[in-house]
Amino acid sequence: HLIRHGRWIFITLLIVIIVAFVFTIGNTPGCTTNRSSYVAQEFYGYDLNSPRDTDLLGKKVSLSALVNTGRPISDPRQFQNMLPQRIAMLYVADQLGIPAPAQETLGDYIQSKPLFFGPDGNFSRDQFTLFADNIETNPEYPKGMFVTVMAEDFRIDQVRNAMSGPGFVLPAEARVQTQRNQTTYQLATASLAYTDFEPEVADDAEALKAYFEANQQNYEIPERIEASYAFFPTQNYVEADTSYDETALREHFISKRAQFVADYEASQPKPEPVAEGEEAPEKPAVTFADVQDAVAADYADAQAERTANDAAQAFALTLYNDSITQDSAAFNSLLSEYTVSLQTIEPFTQAGASRRALPADMLKEAFTLGQRYYSSVYPMDGGFAILFLNGRIAPEIPSFEAVAAEVTVNYKAEQKRELFSAKGESLKAELDAKLAEGSSFAEAAEALELTLAEFESFAFSEPPAELDRAALQQAQNLESGELSEMITTASQVGIFIYLAEKTVPEIGADDEDFTEAETWLKQLSQYISTSALSSELIGAGLEQE
Repeated sequence: HLIRHGRWIFITLLIVIIVAFVFTIGNTPGCTTNRSSYVAQEFYGYDLNSPRDTDLLGKKVSLSALVNTGRPISDPRQFQNMLPQRIAMLYVADQLGIPAPAQETLGDYIQSKPLFFGPDGNFSRDQFTLFADNIETNPEYPKGMFVTVMAEDFRIDQVRNAMSGPGFVLPAEARVQTQRNQTTYQLATASLAYTDFEPEVADDAEALKAYFEANQQNYEIPERIEASYAFFPTQNYVEADTSYDETALREHFISKRAQFVADYEASQPKPEPVAEGEEAPEKPAVTFADVQDAVAADYADAQAERTANDAAQAFALTLYNDSITQDSAAFNSLLSEYTVSLQTIEPFTQAGASRRALPADMLKEAFTLGQRYYSSVYPMDGGFAILFLNGRIAPEIPSFEAVAAEVTVNYKAEQKRELFSAKGESLKAELDAKLAEGSSFAEAAEALELTLAEFESFAFSEPPAELDRAALQQAQNLESGELSEMITTASQVGIFIYLAEKTVPEIGADDEDFTEAETWLKQLSQYISTSALSSELIGAGLEQE
């Protein structure tokens, strides 16, 4: 009867459902978000500023990396590089008309991935099935994404194979590489720790002011935000009547069973120690009745938290729906209606947002606010909060007096670096003089109270673990009997390298290392070609859009 005669009832219900869905989208652009300041960043058919586009692409990049490397992406910078590269390579595949692989071809491609190899080094159907089932049943991944990603990876590999070329390398390059690895060195180092170098630097007021004037940009205070926030504490929404339906409590118990069981067992007295040879008695199972009070209390907290969040979301929605302006009578009336007050936030910079007790994401969103003066709703300890933009403080250069202490520290640090460099030059001259007089390097270093370290003959490819890599690189540029200038290492140590002996071998075309070097350099050439193409496409795409 409803289907035949109640068409308008269903249409009305459909409209209500759609409107309700729109209003509960949350932080996505929509009712509570001002899209007037939103700028799309089109990149070969994708919007890099769109959460929907980047979320789908991010899942594809992560899944592809997992299949090809066997481990998830841990470095955010690597992820940020891989995402535009994937888009660019698929764009080239489309331009070249590279089709998706046939089912048999795709199957062979998947079977070539080491992630699916068994202990015998061959493709394991069981291992593949387990992985594919885990992906397909993972709610984070859309259905069929694994096959889609593999098909796209196949097309991307076709582009890379075509663009990388055969890998160009000259025999002389491979010979130099092999000689470099097989060259042997016998050297010694003399070092001076930067931390042990303590020159006297006078507090010259004129020099400090001159340093400040020359480096004012280093002391500029970036733009700061003046803001306040309304806090919706969870405790204000705790229901007086906590006689909840037992079915709801049991469902809550099941959803957090592990936590309730662990807390209950931790509160029980420890069992008596078991004598040797005896079996420990089996622990009784923790039932709902054992933890019913704890479940009820936790359920009440969860209900209060949900209600507090709903109140904060409704507050923000009312601001949007009624176009309420900041500090207006309607705004103050709304604060009173929800029994919340504004709490002032000390002005903060974007870099300093993560160092505040308030949610960092909420503070960072303040820098994106403009026509819309309020943020999204953010959870924080004990409730939820909405930030309100009150104003912006333009970047400014503080007075010298305000940063005198910081200027003094920086000035002395720079003077110490300059004096340390000058000390290195004078020590080099003294070491050269003592070597010219016939002293050994060890004698010269000890006479100047430098820390000596001597290394017997070793190949460049197998250096001593205790030899600093910067010193090893410097040794390549020296000849036998030559002393380097002082270099300052990453560990803040000034080092002189004295090369006692350097032996460069002759490399024949039949040398195994020569063949390996030639293969490696070819692969490097292919990688550079592909990377250069990818970088050029990314740069062109971003400039164009």
